[in-house]
Amino acid sequence: MHTFDVTELSRGDDRVQWDELVAHSSQGTIFHTSGWLDACARSLGKKVKIFGCFQDGHLVGGCSLFLEKKYDIIPVAESTCSMTPYGGFVVSASPGTGVHKKESFSRQIIESILREIKKEPFFSVSILNSPDFPDIRPFTWNGWRSRVFYTYYINLEDNLEAHADHHARKYIRKAEKNGITIEPFSDISRYYSLFCETYARKNLKPPAPERLFTELYTHIREQNCGEMLVARTPEGEIACAEIVIWDNHHAYNWSAVSDSRFSNSHAVLLLHFDDLKRMKARGIPSVNLFMGNKPELAEFAAHLNPTLVPYYHVQSRIFDDILSFKK
Repeated sequence: MHTFDVTELSRGDDRVQWDELVAHSSQGTIFHTSGWLDACARSLGKKVKIFGCFQDGHLVGGCSLFLEKKYDIIPVAESTCSMTPYGGFVVSASPGTGVHKKESFSRQIIESILREIKKEPFFSVSILNSPDFPDIRPFTWNGWRSRVFYTYYINLEDNLEAHADHHARKYIRKAEKNGITIEPFSDISRYYSLFCETYARKNLKPPAPERLFTELYTHIREQNCGEMLVARTPEGEIACAEIVIWDNHHAYNWSAVSDSRFSNSHAVLLLHFDDLKRMKARGIPSVNLFMGNKPELAEFAAHLNPTLVPYYHVQSRIFDDILSFKK
């Protein structure tokens, strides 16, 4: 019988193996890669810990976590952080073909890692897996809480005209008639200024510091896994901008900003549709729009006829266990 051994993946060859697993696993995303994780950790003052699960010396699964101390005293672990929507578990394809073998293989990997996580001195563990990690039963069967979230996917192998309803097509034509043009952009400081202005209009603080944007955009440029685009008015002003990133499986509308003065220009919709065409030309199979959890964003995304996809948050019940023990 094959056994599963779990250990922390250190730097060097272990991280290379991890990135290879992420690249080939259907659940792996750019947000799981060691370069992305390390850039976030440096910018936000966190530590990264990756649990690797080995079978006969081969890395077959793992889980990435950010570590920090809340209020400087309470150790917690989370799979996500600012501007990082997914993380957590990645499992390789099962060597078997039947449903029983596939589910058993995945469950053994997950439960092996969960046992190691439980040994850690974490007050709580919060994991938001990618939408391509649909089976969270090994967590709930082991007492973890769960919660469902939603995102939208667009299949770029379809005819893109099918991904715009008549309202969207009307607004796209109007934006083109208004002289809105799309072009590449690379000034991350200017982009971050627009990012702050977008949140200020809602009386909100920006959810990420500029140094995080700088670190991640540098990583994106170095790895050639993303681009920044702006929509300009005929006068040359930026009506809206977006950073799109991609991995082997999906492109992601990672960050978007807009100037409310030009909301009637419909530049935002034109920019989104232009992104779809660019990603299709790159041969990327689908785009994750991210817009499923807020009513106003969901209504906007629905004009592009996307597919609604659930994804799941799981949280350990260590805190409950502590309270029960005290009773």
